[in-house]
Amino acid sequence: MAFKPKMLIFSHVSNPSSITGAEKLLLFFCGQMTPYFDCVLVAPNEGRLTILARQSGITVKIHRIPLFHSVYTPGSNLLAEANKLMATSVFRGLMKWIAGEAPQVILTNTCVHFMPAAAGKRLGIPVVWQLTEKITENGNAHLATSLIHQYSNWLVSISESVAESFPVEVRQSKMTVLPPSWIESDIQPAAWATTRASFRGSLGITANQPLIGMISSFLIESKGVHHFIDMALSLKDAYPDAAFLIVGSALNPDYDILCRDRIASAGAQTSFQYLPDLKTYITQVYCALDVVVVPSLIPEGFGLTALEGLLHGKPVVAYASGGLQEVLTAAGCPHLLAIPGSPASLAEKVRFILDQPDRGEALGMQNRLQIQAVFGPEVYGMRLNGMVSRWMNEYPAWFQVTARRVKRRVVPARRRKQNSRRKKRSAAVARRLFVRRRTKRPEGRATRRRASRLRLRRTSARRRKA
Repeated sequence: MAFKPKMLIFSHVSNPSSITGAEKLLLFFCGQMTPYFDCVLVAPNEGRLTILARQSGITVKIHRIPLFHSVYTPGSNLLAEANKLMATSVFRGLMKWIAGEAPQVILTNTCVHFMPAAAGKRLGIPVVWQLTEKITENGNAHLATSLIHQYSNWLVSISESVAESFPVEVRQSKMTVLPPSWIESDIQPAAWATTRASFRGSLGITANQPLIGMISSFLIESKGVHHFIDMALSLKDAYPDAAFLIVGSALNPDYDILCRDRIASAGAQTSFQYLPDLKTYITQVYCALDVVVVPSLIPEGFGLTALEGLLHGKPVVAYASGGLQEVLTAAGCPHLLAIPGSPASLAEKVRFILDQPDRGEALGMQNRLQIQAVFGPEVYGMRLNGMVSRWMNEYPAWFQVTARRVKRRVVPARRRKQNSRRKKRSAAVARRLFVRRRTKRPEGRATRRRASRLRLRRTSARRRKA
């Protein structure tokens, strides 16, 4: 039976009905780490993530922990805020809970999940901090990177774009760039054609009708839904058969109304469809689309939607910033990167694909091959194995503690009984041979002391004769 070090893996969210890119990445990471660690996923509540984790055989525990959003958008008083957070009863309760779990390693996910890292360092437990977002460059980013450096033993960055916020010496000494990948058996390309025809039929989209879509777990302003709509409205007259699909859950009713009013004002309701439920339709959506657009207005840490689109053989158009620029460049299609913040530039890139439908399909399949070579499961496995091997060389104590515990556990029951009997016999002999040290006694007890000596001499004589 193999025993492994225990790793507590802290997720910052667990959405009830859908799963974000960060959650997908964490779940995939848990599965890939199980050969090396006994992984326990700690989530703030039950949700889609915890359901999928249990289905994968991963132990799940629920512990609600406040997030520290100031690390993502740091202010000048960031360090004071962190110290104030560590003085709370919630933080002390977290430390007590972690101490009871007794992990060998803690992994905390995303930069805003500060408290597990701080608690681990306070308890002397090694901390691995996984970073999936690019810290806002507002003049105080160095304070956030300094805080993360202080409360971590190792950093795992989802992309070079995220890593570049940190000083070179930190990146060289304690960081691994580990882009996400996928499980090959989950892709099933042989079923794509059937899935595409079936799902497009359910949407009322014909075989020759172009379908352009955007996908986001939550349709919030930073994801650029209104930019996607503006792009689509500029294309609808030139491509009257084109249909546009928006997939995701609306979090802000006011913003959702604003976006829908934009469509209604242009009289284009029939050209747009909304799908709110990602957990049911996500695979079918990628198969059904002809073009995937990622109009995010912030520099994404990576851009998992872009990777998934490319993996399904679809041309992907995105703004040239952050991890999205990194992904599309690695896929060999930097010409599909639009000027950041410009819906007109997005429309120009989509028009390039729509004007050459056959070339667009060939381009998508070419990008799929390239993305497999750069981010495929084999490449991910090599990166992960290299990271863990470095841990074993530089931090052997992370693994040796459990080895000592295992050695005690695996002693056979018969040997444990023998050891117990030996200990009992040794204790009995020690009690018989024990002679109390002389201490100064009152004069009235001298006779008792002489009698004790006499008994001792007689006992020793009997032992010698025996």
